[in-house]
Amino acid sequence: MKILTLNTWQERGPWHDRWERIFCGLAKHQADIVGFQEVFNMDWAEEIHKRSGYPYLAISGKHSGLIFLSKFKPVEQECLVMKTKSPTEDYLRYIFYIRVDTGKEKIAVFNTHLSWKADENEIRLKQTLELEAFVQKKAGNLPMVLLGDLNAGPDASSVTYLRETLGWCDTFEAKNPGDPGLTWNYRNPYAEAEREKMAERRIDYIFIREQMGPFKKIQSSNIVFDKPSDNGVYPSDHFGVMTEFGDQRNGCGDHGNHK
Repeated sequence: MKILTLNTWQERGPWHDRWERIFCGLAKHQADIVGFQEVFNMDWAEEIHKRSGYPYLAISGKHSGLIFLSKFKPVEQECLVMKTKSPTEDYLRYIFYIRVDTGKEKIAVFNTHLSWKADENEIRLKQTLELEAFVQKKAGNLPMVLLGDLNAGPDASSVTYLRETLGWCDTFEAKNPGDPGLTWNYRNPYAEAEREKMAERRIDYIFIREQMGPFKKIQSSNIVFDKPSDNGVYPSDHFGVMTEFGDQRNGCGDHGNHK
């Protein structure tokens, strides 16, 4: 099973050209479930669905920007509005959950996009606590995946809490130890233009809670959507992450004992 995440950067820059790159990437990577952030135009979400060829689209509404494309049928979905709000943002943050039926089993998938300012680690940590409570409520004992734009590097308090306290496995780190895997990367001119606001980091993630079901083995995890077109157009201001799983258990980096 392949899971992919990408922050699509709304309808900014040369966005039609950018989306041509995204559509090409979707065709190339053939992920089973795709979580996008910053898709606020619902007419465009339907166009994405049509152009991508995925049988299923799950949308939480234009308010959150969070959508899923899936090869598997969603049998349940819910979007949580977070209570924790950044005092510097005039909008809310969300967690979008779907339960899909793979034909063999059901899995729970969570997509989120946390507050972005570099000095708001405490805000993101509180949002992470809300996220965890929502996961516990919705996922139960199902195999589960958390993906999205956490706007924090691997050593930030919100990410280390997910990884070290709650036992989530950072799939990219597990397969690429020591690789920074920058998804906010200054070689992308859209990110470089925001150099004064955001440092280079990996801020986009795919986590699993436990190696079970279709997630027993992490076969690979790679940075994707990181190449421009011939005329220099990148797919987004972010790079994406894709993790491929198998059904035979292996270790998860230095965090192999997941509860």
